[in-house]
Amino acid sequence: MTESNSVSSPSGTAAEDPSEGKDLSADGDPNFPLSSLAELLDNDDGSQPPQDSARPGQQNDNKQNSRIRFPGAFKKGVPNPMDLLESTMSEYPVAPGPKKAPMDSLFDYGTCREVNNQKKRQTALHIAIERRCKQYVELLVEKGADVHAQARGRFFQPREEGGYFYFGELPLSLAACTNQPDMVHYLTENSHKAADLRRQDLRGNTVLHALVHIADNTRDNTRFVTKMYDLLLIKCVKLYPDCNLENVLNNDGMSPLMMAAKLGKIGVFQHIIRREIKDEEARHLSRKFKDWAYGPVYSNLYDLSSLDTCGEEVSVLEILVYNSKIENRHEMLAVEPINELLRAKWQKFAAVTFYISVFSYLVTMIIFTLVAYYRPSVGTPPYAYNTTEDKVRLAGEIITVASGVFFFVTNIKDLFLKKCPGVNSLFIDGSFQLLYFIYSVLVLVSAALYLSGIEAYVSVMVFALVLGWMNTLYFTRGLKLTGTYSIMIQKILIKDLFRFLLVYVLFMIGYASALVSLLTICPDKKTCNDSCPKYPECRDTNTFSEFLLDLFKLTIGIGELDDMLKGAQDPVVFLILLVTYIILTFVLLLNMLIALMGETVGQVSKESKQIWKLQWATTILDIERSFPVCLRKSFRVGEMVTVGKGLDGTPDKRWCFRVDEVKWSHWNQNLGIINEDPGQKDHYEQTQGGRGLRRDRWSTVVPRVVELNRGSRDHTVEMEPLTGRHRHKSES
Repeated sequence: MTESNSVSSPSGTAAEDPSEGKDLSADGDPNFPLSSLAELLDNDDGSQPPQDSARPGQQNDNKQNSRIRFPGAFKKGVPNPMDLLESTMSEYPVAPGPKKAPMDSLFDYGTCREVNNQKKRQTALHIAIERRCKQYVELLVEKGADVHAQARGRFFQPREEGGYFYFGELPLSLAACTNQPDMVHYLTENSHKAADLRRQDLRGNTVLHALVHIADNTRDNTRFVTKMYDLLLIKCVKLYPDCNLENVLNNDGMSPLMMAAKLGKIGVFQHIIRREIKDEEARHLSRKFKDWAYGPVYSNLYDLSSLDTCGEEVSVLEILVYNSKIENRHEMLAVEPINELLRAKWQKFAAVTFYISVFSYLVTMIIFTLVAYYRPSVGTPPYAYNTTEDKVRLAGEIITVASGVFFFVTNIKDLFLKKCPGVNSLFIDGSFQLLYFIYSVLVLVSAALYLSGIEAYVSVMVFALVLGWMNTLYFTRGLKLTGTYSIMIQKILIKDLFRFLLVYVLFMIGYASALVSLLTICPDKKTCNDSCPKYPECRDTNTFSEFLLDLFKLTIGIGELDDMLKGAQDPVVFLILLVTYIILTFVLLLNMLIALMGETVGQVSKESKQIWKLQWATTILDIERSFPVCLRKSFRVGEMVTVGKGLDGTPDKRWCFRVDEVKWSHWNQNLGIINEDPGQKDHYEQTQGGRGLRRDRWSTVVPRVVELNRGSRDHTVEMEPLTGRHRHKSES
């Protein structure tokens, strides 16, 4: 390749291609030393520059090539073409010349022309930042480089879109995502052209969005991302007091906190919702406030803005529960205050509403069962309603149809309008919503057939009846024991049984086709009158379906081989095929199904608590979303608290949720306390809707402390050995 051959020699001159025997920098190859170009620009008045002894006769060629390849630098009206060159985009491979210009060292890193727009619009400033060359960054900024240039090549796109490293396109975002605090300080505070922290890329992402995107939940990555996140957030509020960078939304309507929840960045997510800033100038950026402390017991107030919005806008809690693309949702739901927030919602309104729903649904299904059982057997539908029993049956039919309409409307809204799930979400997380939707469709179709006078309404009705009783498994989510059992059934049906049936149906069709072909053909009915033989003595047009049923009986061990062998033309071959079928299905496939189901049960049992908590959270939000917005506000969990003062000196009031925690390791660090004991409530006003019950916090704190510290009882802290130096200090 030409590019690989045109490398720099140790002396700084361009290497020659041994196959051609000439210098590539003076040929058609676009390599050209910036030092020569700088010299050329300095002597563009027509004077002949001195010849280089190492490269005789090449200056004229270089001058001609430079005018062709860098036409923008030779246009009239450009006061200093070298400045334009130093701040322009790097799209050309450059080999160092004998005289090193300041930019030559930067381009020695291989800033070659990229094909297929791999690194489109990448500037020299991007490269200097990526190579951590602060001196070149300062030089470029001083020369007027664009600090808001956006690198939009394919290389800089997210991995899911075929890219390699997405950093937010901007130079400042690149410095932040590569963990260069000094570079961030310089770009935002230099006197030449400071980078604007509020700038957004083509996707609408700020530098905070870019940091969230590169997080990978590892310890080292989370440590540097969270530090850089706080640095930029505090710096932005100091440079732009009226702007909270964390509230800026991208083109998808996502804040950095929402993006962390959607992408499953648990480390960054936990840091944001538990952020506590001690700096008085930026303390209003905190989302966690200590209200009071007594020894190791802390009462913390968590800001619920964006976490729980009561239907006014998309909340972080809804993103966590209804987003099925992330695998660690159950871990993120266990982060405080999310865990205690769900518990409070369940205790305040969800539990009562859930049990009322259970009772109402059971009553509806009992009525549906009685309507189906006592339907008239004489006449054609719709039947007359003359007697008292007929009128009672009419009331039951109306209730059943009304339930079908209710489930149809609510599940259409949940499945296709609000959640917009994928296939995985539809058949796993939204399996009951799908079943309820099918149940409602069957009920409505059955009612339509009944009113049309079609007897087939009975067949549709019985399927709806079976599915309706199966849907009662949805309400097992309310209890941990039954909820885990329901999850096992769902996963076995969708995962294991589906794969078994796919293979089994293929086996059964293949063997049925072969075995039916070995049966003798039944004679024509015209020749044998009423004494014609039938299956299993011979085969006719209906034999294939009957033979499939017989093969299924053999699979479960209730079939008869003797009856199937009566009409075989070649009994030996027929018997061999039957035996191999039994071995493959009854012995192999069924036992594989049992083994797979056992493995699924084991996996669900290991994660039963987390999986059930996710289902439990889904139930709580389903109940809350079924309420109108005005009713959601009255059932809102939390309290209005004055957590400090805003930038203008007015009280900073926020809707917060209180969580009582115990930390023995930090019991003597009471910084940032609002109140010194839990009895003082004059500093905030509580506007909690509904009937608020004041409970003894100690009755809830102590059991929680026991639960949280149960796993660490056997932990032993090893003491540092007493060396001679320590012994001398202790004696003194």
